[in-house]
Amino acid sequence: MINYISQNASDFFHNIWQKKFYILLIWFVIFGTYFYFDGPFNNAPVKTFVLIGGIFTFLSLINLKLYNKIFSVILFTGLIFCVYTPNMDTPDENFHYSRALYISDGHLYLPSSVEEMKVSSDISNVEEEFKKPLIQTNLEKKQLSDKQVVYSNLGNTNGYSFISYIPQTLGIIIARLLHLSVFGSIFLGRFFNLLVFALLVRFAIKKAGDKQLIFSLLAIIPINIYIAASFNQDAFANGLIFLVIGLFLSYFEKDRVSNRDIFVYSILCILIAFSKLPYVLLICLLVFLPKEKLNKKQYLLIAGSILMVALTSVIWLKVTSGINATVAHPNPAVNPMKKIIFTLHHFSDFTRMMIKEVVNFIPFKLQSLFTFGWLTYDAKAFMWFYLIFISVTLFILPNGKPLKTFAKFGVVLVSMGIVFGILMTAYLMWGEVADISIKGIQGRYFAGIFVLLGCITNFSRRLFWNQNRTEPLEYNQNEVEYTFSYIATLFILVSIIATISQYY
Repeated sequence: MINYISQNASDFFHNIWQKKFYILLIWFVIFGTYFYFDGPFNNAPVKTFVLIGGIFTFLSLINLKLYNKIFSVILFTGLIFCVYTPNMDTPDENFHYSRALYISDGHLYLPSSVEEMKVSSDISNVEEEFKKPLIQTNLEKKQLSDKQVVYSNLGNTNGYSFISYIPQTLGIIIARLLHLSVFGSIFLGRFFNLLVFALLVRFAIKKAGDKQLIFSLLAIIPINIYIAASFNQDAFANGLIFLVIGLFLSYFEKDRVSNRDIFVYSILCILIAFSKLPYVLLICLLVFLPKEKLNKKQYLLIAGSILMVALTSVIWLKVTSGINATVAHPNPAVNPMKKIIFTLHHFSDFTRMMIKEVVNFIPFKLQSLFTFGWLTYDAKAFMWFYLIFISVTLFILPNGKPLKTFAKFGVVLVSMGIVFGILMTAYLMWGEVADISIKGIQGRYFAGIFVLLGCITNFSRRLFWNQNRTEPLEYNQNEVEYTFSYIATLFILVSIIATISQYY
């Protein structure tokens, strides 16, 4: 027993010594980033930094399979966001919190009038301390209430099904069963949302086969974890999208795609329809699977699946549009049908605007990947370092066996359709009739596209693959995975310190 403990202790300290420079860099990034954001030297939150530094040091020392490592990174760094992100300080978080409260009372769908939009008065207590650091509020002293109040902002969650709010609602229900405070309900709601996202990403990476590393690095963009550690339903939606992409990639490593594979894939796409509608086009990827992996009857099954997903999407649009327009769209100048007609009469201006949107995406929209709060503070300067890191990753790292040209064409085509769907949704639903511009688009809306397109790249083929054989050249996989995943976590660390510097 003593020898066993002695050996483990020896291995532990040896591991620390081997990774001493990685550990020192973590602490340098913590204090360097803090001072970059003009954090006061005399009042630096040292205890908070010790806690954060300890967590990141632990993550740098653990040796796990990649999908388990990424799960741990999401869970532990997300927990920091759960605690240190101020009260309702992610975009529309108070709206999402109210929806979880509403569902926790047994209401799955929204009513059609403001008078019926009643939720727990907890929402009032929460909004009284809006955007204050969560651990500095009095919400720990306030018990969960059964009193109901009318909350019209509940209508802003009109476009999402109750399915996307199951994790957050579970947290609130547990808080009630344990007689916890409002603070407890917020923490547990955020935590379960984070946990489900982490699990979905873990399963997705595991399914991604020889593209796991690229998949992982693109899935843990800091904003994805930041949003997952809130009440935002995008966490569940992004997790489903990543899982569907992972399943699609896994089919290329199978000898045959089974009917069960197609069925599971289709069900997940239906769930996506209820939370992130433009991404339902992922169902069309099945058409571009290699023909040798399918039989003729399965093409009929795929066609039926596409029709079923399309029908579900149309029905869901019908259901959501059935809610009183004065609730879902308080601005009377917003009218999608009239805007379509206006756009057709000004098509040249619309075309010019769309071209500018595409060109301006990287220098302007992509910066929102490092914008936090209600788009009130950011770490945009670090976005350019992150862009360099991702570019190097795509050009250097081996990305498994390349997909066939037909499959790549399908991925690009579907991706373009999803991007167009996202842009048109914002254009028609958020802008006034005579306004030919797109407002409200954030880079995080394209998280699924980043992963999908990243996994079909093979820029590194000439560096890592022998052109006369199909097997990749040998390289130290564990070392490569560790190094690149470590660098990715540093950008998460920067995002956390940006929040600490802003509020603490």
